[in-house]
Amino acid sequence: MRRDHITVPLTFLLATAAAVHISAQTPKVWTPQELFQRNIGTREQQDKQFPPHKMIGNIYYVGTETLASFLITTPQGHILINSMYERNVPTIKKSVEDLGFKFTDVKIILGSHAHADHMEGDAMMKEMSGAQVMAMAEDVPALQAMRPGGKAHPIDKVLHDGDR
Repeated sequence: MRRDHITVPLTFLLATAAAVHISAQTPKVWTPQELFQRNIGTREQQDKQFPPHKMIGNIYYVGTETLASFLITTPQGHILINSMYERNVPTIKKSVEDLGFKFTDVKIILGSHAHADHMEGDAMMKEMSGAQVMAMAEDVPALQAMRPGGKAHPIDKVLHDGDR
């Protein structure tokens, strides 16, 4: 009987000690640079082709180990989402072709948002595929400031919410 009486307080003490230990641990505070590096990986990971593959339906992954690029295939032509950095464009081209598609069948280039790791390669992608670059109106100022190799960022069509 006495044992049960001792076990309850001992369990309570252990649980309390664990809670105090957990709450005493300070969570890591990430700097913006650390978050950026964690998210995009090393230069090698950014440049290494990830095996291109079908994700679902007509959507394919054509990016690298840490930078995502997607190909949406349609009978009217394909849509590429995220050209990534200029140095990644040949890798994207290879991934598209490894899947059995023609790179020149890419007719539209879109970016998820106006950061260099998503849209810096738009001009090279347009030059190599002949596709139109389309961008959301809110991204235009940032894209106009993005000038890889001193080239103006091509924007063939400005999109607005609800456009088709």
